[in-house]
Amino acid sequence: MSRVIVVTETSRSLGEFRRPWVRALYGAHVRRYRRAVATTLARLPSADEVTLLAGRELLDRTTLPAGVSLRLYDQESFKVEAKPWADLGARLVTAWWPRRGTESALLVGGVWVPDLLPVAKGILLRLEVLEFVAAIERVMDDVKPHRVALVTGASIAERIARYLAEDRAIPVTAAAWVPSSFALAALWRTLRAREDRLALRQLLRHSRRPAPVRQGRPRIVFTACHTRHFEVVEPLTASLRHDGVNATVLAASVDDTMDARVARVAADGVPCAYFMDYLPRAEARRLVSEMRPLCRRLLHRLDADPEYDALARHGSVRLGRILRRFARNAVGQSVVIARLYLEAAARALDALRPDAVVIASDRRYAERALALAARARGIPVVLFWGASLLSRDRTNTFDVADRLLLIGDHVRAALVEQGLEPSRLTVVGDPRSNAACLVERERLRAQVFADFGLAPGRPLLVLVSKYVSVLFSSEEKEGFYRTVARAVERLGRSHVIVKVHPNEHLALLRDQVRAWGWRDAVLTQSYDIHRLFRAADVAVMVTSMAGVEAMAMECPVVAVQTRGKDFEGGYMPPYVSAGAVDRVDTGDVEALAATLSRLLGDARAREALVARGRTFAAQYLHPVDGRLTERLLEVVAEIRA
Repeated sequence: MSRVIVVTETSRSLGEFRRPWVRALYGAHVRRYRRAVATTLARLPSADEVTLLAGRELLDRTTLPAGVSLRLYDQESFKVEAKPWADLGARLVTAWWPRRGTESALLVGGVWVPDLLPVAKGILLRLEVLEFVAAIERVMDDVKPHRVALVTGASIAERIARYLAEDRAIPVTAAAWVPSSFALAALWRTLRAREDRLALRQLLRHSRRPAPVRQGRPRIVFTACHTRHFEVVEPLTASLRHDGVNATVLAASVDDTMDARVARVAADGVPCAYFMDYLPRAEARRLVSEMRPLCRRLLHRLDADPEYDALARHGSVRLGRILRRFARNAVGQSVVIARLYLEAAARALDALRPDAVVIASDRRYAERALALAARARGIPVVLFWGASLLSRDRTNTFDVADRLLLIGDHVRAALVEQGLEPSRLTVVGDPRSNAACLVERERLRAQVFADFGLAPGRPLLVLVSKYVSVLFSSEEKEGFYRTVARAVERLGRSHVIVKVHPNEHLALLRDQVRAWGWRDAVLTQSYDIHRLFRAADVAVMVTSMAGVEAMAMECPVVAVQTRGKDFEGGYMPPYVSAGAVDRVDTGDVEALAATLSRLLGDARAREALVARGRTFAAQYLHPVDGRLTERLLEVVAEIRA
């Protein structure tokens, strides 16, 4: 008997395709690939002990031969210990650059330009490479195979499996020829390079309109590099404006949704600008031209420097072969974008002369550029970290801020355990939920109903959407929506508002919801989710950080999850296992309808669930006491002192 591991490619990790014809082609690929998986398994000798490591949406379970042991990438990901792989990712990203100080063109105004990239690139490596290295390595250690069979060998995951097997002297074969697998692998490479090219083009074409400089002190500059950052930035700037403190928002050039949020904040009286407003177009183009010789030298190093090959390894496995396209994209495109943001950030600071800088994240080039340029000038930097707990992602290093403002005691304790100095951490509470709690519940509910044109007197359910990833397939998403839609239909006259995740494409989801038979659901991507939770009778979701926020707003939560699948994995808030929410299996329409009916019609049952949720959420969200501006200015003064 021979032990064999069959390895498939992974489920799509970048969300859903937006164009219908691309989605149709991908659907055809999935169907063809499932047949290839079935054929690969059928060709194995019946006496073999077979383990299948697969992407959830890429196999048809009805075709699995008896006795095949199934391991899924999404489940294996939850078993990975985060920190060692985050450390490996940081080392791999660092390997792309020469030693600090050996390339003077990368040291600008006292800031090492590669320091703008490690978090964003580390996340990319974790999602697209390292989680699969960890999963495949774990399965190989468990199974100890005599042979590894790749379905096509085209994907990154299968290439990783090949290199790990070869390192252990395990024979490897590629079983099937699926042309679309090789086409998709080439497409991913093309799209990744194209993304940075388009981003650079957008920075160069941006129309320049710097923000006016307000008189008076203190002055605080905020960054917003993603639309969801406004969920923190808006209430913070509103609080400062109310208390007479000058605030300016600097935004990254992203897309039309960002423009809309910038316009909304500006309409409320807060000066707003974009980073590129402070870097004239001609100078931006000159900088790009000056960077080209440097990029050529860096690219040459990737091919010629034996030190890079030695650093780009996991044990004796040469990951440099897998990471080459990531490295070439970073040193050929991303470093140019980072350089433009650094120059723009420095000029913005010199023009605005702030007393402090507040960033909403430390991942993206723009916010890291502003923070590092500020620290080089002796300007205090505060990171308002709006997460209620540490996630699976350990790529954040929190290295660019003097102080972290946190919304709860749980995340503070976790960061201290991770090694951050307690003196750098200040719990101030969540300004987003605080703003919603300042409005009396019934009055806020009436406002929400009026804002969405809903008929009063009917129950209101908030559905929190979850975007497609390796951990949540498109089939799971469709099953979730269909289950909730049919359960709501059984309830009768009720309203549903779908809160769309910032990473989802709103127009695509709207089309999907209609196709799934849900004609009257209301979708919103920008409306304040805390107001929705405070106004709603029930919140329905798969699993989300928003669940804690809903419980803190005294909104009962129902989790609709894939049967037998653990969505917590030791990283998400364990509100299902702790009994703080009601849980229903996806597809069990009758159970969900009964649960919703009970929560809507039985005041005692609803209050019991609300009480459990409130107790659970208290450890994650510390209430704000109305002294938000005072707390922020106290932190700035402490940093200066």
